[in-house]
Amino acid sequence: MNATRPMVALFEYLDDLLRAIDNLKQRGIEIGDVHSPRFQEEIQAAMGVKRSPVRFFTLTGGILGILTGFGLSIYTAMQWHFIVSGKPPVPRVPYVIEAFEFCILFSVFLNLGGMLLLSRLPKHKLPKHYDTRFTEDRFGILLHCQEEERDEIGRLLSEAGAEEVNDLG
Repeated sequence: MNATRPMVALFEYLDDLLRAIDNLKQRGIEIGDVHSPRFQEEIQAAMGVKRSPVRFFTLTGGILGILTGFGLSIYTAMQWHFIVSGKPPVPRVPYVIEAFEFCILFSVFLNLGGMLLLSRLPKHKLPKHYDTRFTEDRFGILLHCQEEERDEIGRLLSEAGAEEVNDLG
């Protein structure tokens, strides 16, 4: 069994990158990573990436915040025996403000925590294949391929519009 070696291709245009992804997928070639200077839904659709579960962290934070806001307000009213002049001892409507504020607070904290956890941040050093042009204005594809496939894959990437195809092996 031959060992795989990494290849990186740089693209100037999104259309060229998407064409390369499509060509590689049609040939059954596995794509390692795709780098982009900004978020592109087209890349996620082409790669078949699932939606991020961070939204569930945010929802959980919101629900916990609402429960905490109401719970803290009700506990405070019951603990301190506020005089309410014939009104119910635990009025629900004014406590909506506290519940909303806690909802926002907990949602933000759990969203940030979920994002950091699932993106495996912080990264203390960049991968060897990373090119700083990926953060400026270029797109990139990382492939791990066999020695005998390198020429064919390099030709496919060049035909799709790759500016550079670098062998990192």
